[in-house]
Formats: sequence, structure tokens, C-alpha cells
Amino acid sequence: MATPTGQARDPAMAGAWRTRWAAPPRLAYTSETKPFFLTSEFLAYVLYLMGLGIAAATSAQIDAWRFWFLATIATSAYMISRGIAKAASRSRARDPREDLDLGRREER
Repeated sequence: MATPTGQARDPAMAGAWRTRWAAPPRLAYTSETKPFFLTSEFLAYVLYLMGLGIAAATSAQIDAWRFWFLATIATSAYMISRGIAKAASRSRARDPREDLDLGRREER
């Protein structure tokens, strides 16, 4: 079996994972971006929604329509900012589509 770092314990067994697993063991590598709950924009988003909710509950000027309109704009802006932040980052997840061999035929 592979060690937690993803390297074989025995050098002679280095290629043996191919016979046991569909995908190679992943080595740990860093990502460009942090998880969403560790970012400052998530904290600002949550604080904004909390403040907006308190203001909508206590003020007669902010009705339900305006609350949901502003919450939707804030949510859209947050999702766009996270999309831009993760646009060039490498995913840690294994994509099974990388293993597919659709449309490729071996030349004979």
C-alpha cells in the first residue's frame, strides 16, 4: 500500500499501484486559494448579510423585496469573486473524466 505521502514504501513496488487502483495516489500539493470559510470576503459577506437582516427587521424603509434584492446582489458578487480567485488554481480532486478514452482509436 501507499504511504500517506503517496510514495511507495518499497522501490520495487513503485509501479504496483497501477494494478490495484484506478488512479495514482495523489501527492499533497498546495493550492493557490484558501477554503471559502477562511477568506476575508466570506467574513465580509456573512457580516453584510447579518447587518442587512438586522436592518430589514428593525427598519421600515427596508422591506422584504429590497432585502432579497440586496442579498441576491451580495451573493452574486461573492460567487463571482470566488470564481475569479479560483480560476487559475489547481483542483485537488480527482476528475474521472481524465481517465476516459472517448473518441480516440488506436491506429493499426
